[in-house]
This record gives sequence, C-alpha cells and structure tokens, in this order.
Amino acid sequence: MTEPAALQSARQHLARAEAAYRTRDGLFHLEEGLTELDEVMASGSSAYGTVAHNVAITYATRIYGRIKTAVEADRALPEPELEHLFKVVLAFDQSSVTLPPDARALKITVVRRLIDLYYEGHPADAKKKALEQLAAITGESP
Repeated sequence: MTEPAALQSARQHLARAEAAYRTRDGLFHLEEGLTELDEVMASGSSAYGTVAHNVAITYATRIYGRIKTAVEADRALPEPELEHLFKVVLAFDQSSVTLPPDARALKITVVRRLIDLYYEGHPADAKKKALEQLAAITGESP
C-alpha cells in the first residue's frame, strides 16, 4: 500500500525543516509539512491519519528539543534568532499536532527572553508591565 502523496510530501518538507529549522527556508518547510499532515489527518483514512499523527509528534518532539537546547545553551541569543524560534513554535500552534509536554514552558521562556531584549534600556516599570501581561496570559508569576 503506497502512502498518499501528501504524506510523502509532508515527510520531505519536515525533514528539510528539521535540518534548517533556524532559517526562513526551514520555517517554510515546517509550515508546508504541517499543513499537509493536517490534510492527511483530516482525510478520514484512519491508517494514514495515524501515521501522519505519529510523524507530526516525532517532528514536534525533535524540533522543540533542538530549540530547547539552543535556548538553554546560549543565554545571549540575538533578538532576530529568538523571534525566528518563536515563529517556529507558533507554526506548531497553527496545526493539530500534539506538542511535547514542555512545549508551553519553552514558548514562555522564549517570550521572556524576547521581553528582556525588547525592554533593554527602557524603564524597569515598562519591562515589569510587559512581564505582568505575560503572567496574566500564562497564569504564571512574572
């Protein structure tokens, strides 16, 4: 039994996305691959829907793991790179992919780091207000 073309294409896109997740091209392939996996999962084919779901979980785990490693390894990641990594994690939010258990915490960490960079040189009250807004959204303390 041959896999549907959308599933084959999704695998190719996601392999490229994983290899280049820190680039614009990688983000493009991630978005394309996730869209195609969503189509396969919504197609009603239980066998291929399950395969697509498993592929999605695998790539989400791998890419989130790489982002976590990058963020933890380099406290001085520049703003453009953090913004890009945030776009990568947001791409997963646009799909029906089951995310790794620590996905939410990683996303919050990236946003906090961005706030630190955005408010560098601004009054402390402005940064505090932004962190309070994040806390209100996440339900966590600032």
